Amino acid sequence: MEEISLSVISDSDPNFLGGISLFQKNLINYITKNYNYIKLNLIYRGKKDKSDVPNKGVTFTELKSPFKYPINEIIFNFKIPNFLKKNLSNIINSHAQCGLWESFYKKNSGQEIIHTYHGTTYHFYKNHLKRFGLIKKVFFSPLLVFSYLIEKPPWKKADRIICVSEHVKKELEDLYGKRENVFVIRTGVDMGLFKPREKSLAREKLNLDKDNIYGLYVGRGGYWTKGLDKVITLSKEIYNLNNNYRLIVIGADEKKVKDFIDEKFIINLPVQSRDKMPLYYNASNLFFSMSRYEGGAPTMVTSEAMTSGCLIITDAEAKQEIIENEKNGIFITGDYKTEAKRILDLFKNRKKIEEILRNSLETIKDLSLDKWGKRYVDVLLNKK
Repeated sequence: MEEISLSVISDSDPNFLGGISLFQKNLINYITKNYNYIKLNLIYRGKKDKSDVPNKGVTFTELKSPFKYPINEIIFNFKIPNFLKKNLSNIINSHAQCGLWESFYKKNSGQEIIHTYHGTTYHFYKNHLKRFGLIKKVFFSPLLVFSYLIEKPPWKKADRIICVSEHVKKELEDLYGKRENVFVIRTGVDMGLFKPREKSLAREKLNLDKDNIYGLYVGRGGYWTKGLDKVITLSKEIYNLNNNYRLIVIGADEKKVKDFIDEKFIINLPVQSRDKMPLYYNASNLFFSMSRYEGGAPTMVTSEAMTSGCLIITDAEAKQEIIENEKNGIFITGDYKTEAKRILDLFKNRKKIEEILRNSLETIKDLSLDKWGKRYVDVLLNKK
């Protein structure tokens, strides 16, 4: 097989334990395992100009982009074309906000560009502005213009588009109009690392009470966007009905959440390593997916929780499209007092809980890394 060079472009440091970084790690691992004729180069925004090959023959190229957001994002996008002209690739797969460079890049003959949208920054900011008063809304509203402009070029110029959910595709169509060659590929999950395990053993390893009901929230991003305040409000109602309930919060910035996270039922933890995270999913009964804006449907953490045996608690705002109420998860309304009772009542019906968890696992099996990776690479290679 003739060698193919693939450049993957991201604004996310590959060492960061976050969604897009983990997404790209999964992609790199899948390609290196299954396609030895694809030569990979991950290009990302960072603090230095450097390039190295740490393992498996994959080149990691860091392009220095100083200053704060959004200036660093703009500088990075202006550096990308010069790098690509000097380092030719057959295929370029850019991600998220790394697409402005396409406005002033002339492709080589036979070269193809595939852009992956993990959400729309415009709708992320539009949603975020809801929490502000009038003065802050006016001050920050230019970000809507910035986000609209920086994410538009790929939609107009890329050969193919990958969206991580149906609602991201619709948001882009509403913003920029319809186009051909748009593919919805939901994010894959590592079912070797995340899988059902005995709850009592997981709790023993984590020094958690074996008889408690545990809810779990995982999120490094802004607590408001990730819906931590909603999770805590609902959890407070659950705790009022059952004092054996505890909420494990992983990854929240304590400085930003200290005003409302000081509750007796909350176990607040810093970011956990990838090898330890499966234990927290396995130890928990509930996983809360209640963000005010997400691109993925499911999000990576939601899919990890599903394959680990957690009951998913979500709402309409989170747009977790694969979740069906009381079939493979629980959809709640804003009446948290009623919903808290409904959730606890479910635990009295063991047969129903087991049915939902079984359906949840069956749903997520379609998003194993192998199935996801095959779909993704087929689009990269333009296999019909």
